[in-house]
Amino acid sequence: LVTRFLDIIQDLHGSNFRRVVEECLRVSAEYQRDAGDRAAKLGELGALFTSLDVGDAIMVSSSLSHMLNLANLAEEIQMVYQKKMETSRRGGFADEALAPTESDIDETFQRMVGGLGKTPQEVFDALRSQTIDLVFTAHPTQSIRRSLLEKHASIRTCLTQLCVEGVSENEKQEIDEALQREILAAFRTDEIRRTPPTPQDEMRAGMSYFHDTIWNGVPKFLRRVDTALKNIGIDERLPYDVPLIQFSSWMGGDRDGNPRVTPEVTRDVCLLARMMAANMYFSKMGSLMFELSMWRCNDELRARADELHRLSSRKYAKYYIG
Repeated sequence: LVTRFLDIIQDLHGSNFRRVVEECLRVSAEYQRDAGDRAAKLGELGALFTSLDVGDAIMVSSSLSHMLNLANLAEEIQMVYQKKMETSRRGGFADEALAPTESDIDETFQRMVGGLGKTPQEVFDALRSQTIDLVFTAHPTQSIRRSLLEKHASIRTCLTQLCVEGVSENEKQEIDEALQREILAAFRTDEIRRTPPTPQDEMRAGMSYFHDTIWNGVPKFLRRVDTALKNIGIDERLPYDVPLIQFSSWMGGDRDGNPRVTPEVTRDVCLLARMMAANMYFSKMGSLMFELSMWRCNDELRARADELHRLSSRKYAKYYIG
């Protein structure tokens, strides 16, 4: 990714600018590697930046920032890929400290039963009696734009696809071209907000995580929990009314220190969150209409459907009964 990004820099700003960025990378790497000579390397790096005019210094800083983001994305994908390969080869990790990433829920349950002496029923009862509350907080200092975060997500998707086995050469070329486009688009995207976000903007940004990740990720995680419980001998699924994971939010409600958050703003943010949640449920119901296309059912389900149909008015029944 670094070489690819340097090629993009050269195409946009010329070979001289590329050499400056490469020199900054070299000095930075030596600073990180040599603990005894860091003062001299820091001075060399500072002299390199002060020798540039303001515009070039900003572009070099932006280039280094993008390269750091790309390195983090590549490291994330590499860690996941290494864990999958290691798990496939060894059948699991004997020691969590040896894993490239933290162990998954199945390994944790196996360790609790096999290593800590807990019974499967104790694990199941503990899950039923606890709730993990993840709280979204409002950070007006968060400057990364959502458009740039989406570019990073697209780059992550391309890197993941390149790690999939059985990809043909034509598919690799298409993915490679898509990766090139996304890296270029990310570099040409303004990195920071030019105006401070409003509480409503903060809520929209927070809800984007629900739309892009949490909405599909939490059900997948809960299904993995059920599978992990089955692997330790529990045939019962977690009840649907057990809130193993729930979400709270400070966004639009932090009236203890933010003068822009008023009762009216809190009301607007709550209505906005409810509207977004309703839209996500409505879109999912549309998918379920096609997924649950079976017309044969047992008497119990038919009686329940007839009851719901009677309780629903004709005005709204058309949205739920196909």
